[in-house]
Amino acid sequence: KTHVFIRGNWRSEGNEVEPAVPASLGFAMPANSPKNRVGLAAWLTDTRNPLVSRTIVNRLWEQLFGNGIVETLEDMGTQGISPTHQELLDWLAYSFMHTDKWDLKKMLKRMVMSATYQQDSRLTEENKQKDLFNKWYARGPRIRLSAEQIRDQALSYSGALSTKMYGPGVMPWQPEGIWLSPYNGARWENSKGAEQYRRSVYTYLKRTALYPSMISFDGAQRVVCSARRIRTNTPLQALVTLNDSAYVDLAGHFARRMLAVPNQQPEQKIAKGYEMMLFKPMPGAKLPIFVNLYNQALQQYKGDKDSAATAAMFVVANAMMNLDEIVTKN
Repeated sequence: KTHVFIRGNWRSEGNEVEPAVPASLGFAMPANSPKNRVGLAAWLTDTRNPLVSRTIVNRLWEQLFGNGIVETLEDMGTQGISPTHQELLDWLAYSFMHTDKWDLKKMLKRMVMSATYQQDSRLTEENKQKDLFNKWYARGPRIRLSAEQIRDQALSYSGALSTKMYGPGVMPWQPEGIWLSPYNGARWENSKGAEQYRRSVYTYLKRTALYPSMISFDGAQRVVCSARRIRTNTPLQALVTLNDSAYVDLAGHFARRMLAVPNQQPEQKIAKGYEMMLFKPMPGAKLPIFVNLYNQALQQYKGDKDSAATAAMFVVANAMMNLDEIVTKN
């Protein structure tokens, strides 16, 4: 039996209470549903309850547009920020529940196929004056990718990504000393071969020691509840993608991938590398900059004839991985 504790004292029992849902929300659990987690799940997904559907579509919107229709993902109640587009939120929530039948892929497709999402993200002076933070969606979203997306993207365009699925967590490269487990002597054992190049969802997470490079890109710490991530833009992020050994390794893979482009001069290989990253041609103004960087590096490493071209292309690959458009979704 469960009782109310009088003044919070577990030794002073008050009235006995039964499992239930808040009466203030206006409807009870579905008829004949058990008064346990199964019944609660049935109540949460009941067509009379818009809360879960609204919360899900708001979070999906935030992932695509940078901010939710209700900015405070963690609080859609009276203490949170009011929705910028109430009718849109209601329509998306209704469609998700009744039309899509809770299918996340269908809802995501609806959002990304919208004219709102497919707009150009460039900021005009007029839009800057009227809507600096794009709350009214006069332009497309422009947001930095998440910690996991940045790593997975680098794995993909470098050609190192392992497509293996399922199984236990893996331990990609990280320096010694991050893990300190005096109570059990556990150590971070760097994975070998293709295992170290698996998607970030498989990266082993320790509650008190998050994977280091993800911290710089606002990866969520596991020692506190994190209802939403706050995006930042700091010099430490560029230091990670320029110097972190995991990204340096991927730059080497990417350089070799560009060098493998057949029967092309270095400038064509560099331009092709840009297309591998962003699936669009490299702007004409950018190509001479990277060609010049390649030639400078080639002169620096010319003493080693066998590896000079590889080293020079590595310098270019490392720089390309730090382009703003690589870590930012435009």
